[in-house]
Amino acid sequence: MPRRVTPPPPLGRPGQKGPKRAPTRRRKGARISLTRTQLAGVIGLTAIVALLGAYVLGNRHPHKPAVATVPTQSGPGKTGPRPPGAPPAPPPEQHAEQHAEAPAMPAPAVPPKAEALRTEAPRTEAPKAEPGKGAAWRRNAVPSPQMAAPAPGAAHARIVLVIDDLGVDRPRSTRAVALPGPVTTAWLPYAHDLADQTRAARAAGHELIVHVPMEPVGKADPGPGALTVNLGDEEIQRRLETDLASFDGYVGINNHMGSRFTADEGKLSIVLAELSRRGLMFLDSRTTPDTKGPELAARYHLPLVSRDVFLDDDQSPKAVQAMLAKVEEVARRHGTAVAIGHPHDVTLTALEHWLPTLAAKGFVLVPLTAVIAPPPGGT
Repeated sequence: MPRRVTPPPPLGRPGQKGPKRAPTRRRKGARISLTRTQLAGVIGLTAIVALLGAYVLGNRHPHKPAVATVPTQSGPGKTGPRPPGAPPAPPPEQHAEQHAEAPAMPAPAVPPKAEALRTEAPRTEAPKAEPGKGAAWRRNAVPSPQMAAPAPGAAHARIVLVIDDLGVDRPRSTRAVALPGPVTTAWLPYAHDLADQTRAARAAGHELIVHVPMEPVGKADPGPGALTVNLGDEEIQRRLETDLASFDGYVGINNHMGSRFTADEGKLSIVLAELSRRGLMFLDSRTTPDTKGPELAARYHLPLVSRDVFLDDDQSPKAVQAMLAKVEEVARRHGTAVAIGHPHDVTLTALEHWLPTLAAKGFVLVPLTAVIAPPPGGT
C-alpha cells in the first residue's frame, strides 16, 4: 500500500494554534544579552567615535597653523600654496618698530674653552713692541722742550727727573706737581683719586708713569696688590692689568721696590711682554744689580730707560745736595742723567731751588720719553 504522507499544518490563523516560532522583533523591556566579543566591539566603536569627535572639535579651534607659502609670479608680495618638495620659505621681515621694542635676546652660551679659542690670539714668545707712531708711549709723551744754549764751559746735556710714590700723600704730591717741568711723575696704583691727580699733573706739563709695586728682598712692604715671585703667571697678569687700569695717559711703568721680583727672569718676563704688547716703556729703577730688565727688554723689543742716581736714600739736606751734584756730573759725562727722588720735604725743597739753575749751567730738563733710544730690533 502506498505510504500515507501527512501534509504540514497550514499557517496559523487567528484563533488557531500552530507550532511556535522565534519572534522577529524583541519586545519592549526584553533583556539584552551580549557575549564578550560583542562587548569588546561596542567599546572599540565607542572609542573611535570619541576620537573622531575630538578631531572635529580641534579643527574648529580659531588658531589654525599657518600654511607655508612661496612667492608666486602673480605680483609682488603675493603668495600661494607651497608645491611639494619646495625649500622652506624665509621668515617674514619685521618692521623697525618691532625690532626696537622687542627685548634683546641673550647670546647663546659658549663653553669657556671654545670662547678662549675664539677670542684669544696666539701669543708669541717675544712680542714686538710698536715703537712707531702708534705706540702708546709716543701718543702720551710730553713734548720735549728745546735744548737751551749751554753756558760757557758747561756741557750740553739732558736731565730726567722722576718723582716716585705719588698719589698717597696728597699735599706732598700736589707740591711735586707744582715743580717746574717737565718732571716725570710716577703714581702708585693703589692711591685714591688718581684720575684727578694725574689729570692735574698732565695739565702742568708733566709725564705720567705707573709706579707698580713689586716684591723686594727683605721684609719691606711694597703695598697692596704687589707683584711677588710666588704668584702664578695668571695672577701676575691680572694684578698688572689692574694697575694699568688705575688711570690713563701714561707712557709706561717703573718698579716700586722690586729687588727680588726684577731679578726673577720668568716673572719679570710676564710684565715686560705685556708692556711690549701694549706699546709701553719700562723705566728700570735698578733697585738691584741683578735686575733682568735690560736683557728682557731686548728680547721683547721694549723701550727701556735705566735709573742713574737716587736722590734721597739719605734724607739729610747735605746728602740730597750731594746727589744733585752727582746728577750734573753724570749728565756731563754721558750726555744724559736719570734721577729718581721721592716726595719728601727735604727733597722737594732742594728741587725747588735746584731746577731753576739748570739752564744757566747748560742743562735742559726733559721728560722720560725724550731719552728713549730705539729698542734692539725696533726703529
